[in-house]
Amino acid sequence: KQWYQRRVAITPGGWEIHHDRNDTGALYKRILEAGAEFEIGDYGAYATNSLRLEKGFRGWGSEMNLDKNPFEAGLGPFVKTNKKTSFIGQEACKELLGKELKTKLVALTVDTHGYLDPEGNETIWFDNKVVGNTTSGAWSYNKNTSICMAYLPPGDLAELGSNVYVELLGKRYKATVVNDPMYETEAVRTRNALKQAQLQA
Repeated sequence: KQWYQRRVAITPGGWEIHHDRNDTGALYKRILEAGAEFEIGDYGAYATNSLRLEKGFRGWGSEMNLDKNPFEAGLGPFVKTNKKTSFIGQEACKELLGKELKTKLVALTVDTHGYLDPEGNETIWFDNKVVGNTTSGAWSYNKNTSICMAYLPPGDLAELGSNVYVELLGKRYKATVVNDPMYETEAVRTRNALKQAQLQA
C-alpha cells in the first residue's frame, strides 16, 4: 500500500511517496527504470532547500514558527478572516489585521563571493546594530549567488533594494532585499502570461 502526496516545494510536478519501508529498494529501482528516458536522477536536501527558497516557499520551524504570525511571514493573502467556516486562530488573525507588523519576512541575496552560504539563525546588522535574523539560506543556481530569507523591521530596511549585513563565521557580508519570490512557479508564470495576452487582445 502506498500513499502519494504532491510536493511542489521541489518542482511543479513533484511527488512524495509514503510506503512500507521494506519496499523502498524495489520501489526506488522501478522509479529509476521508468524515468531513465527522462534522465531521472538523485538530488539532495540542499538542492531541495535552494529550490524552495527561490520559489519563496516558507518552511515550518524556520520562516513559520510560534513567534511569528501569518502576516509577518508574508502569508496574509492566504488568510481569509471573513470565511463563513470558522478556523482555529480566526479571531486572533482578525485582531492582527488592524495592527502594525513588528517584523517582516524578506528575501535577500548575500554577497559572499561564493565562499559560504547562510543556513538560518544568523545575525543581521545595519549601522552597527542588530536588526534581524536569517531563517533559511542556500546557494541559488538560478541567481548564481547566496540567498536567504530573513526577518527585518518593517519600513525602509525591508524595502526592495535595501542593504543590510549578514554575519557569517564572524564576518559581515552585504545583503540586498530582492523580490519574494525570486523565481516564479510555473502556475504563476502561466497566470501572468494569460493576463498579458488578455491585455494585448
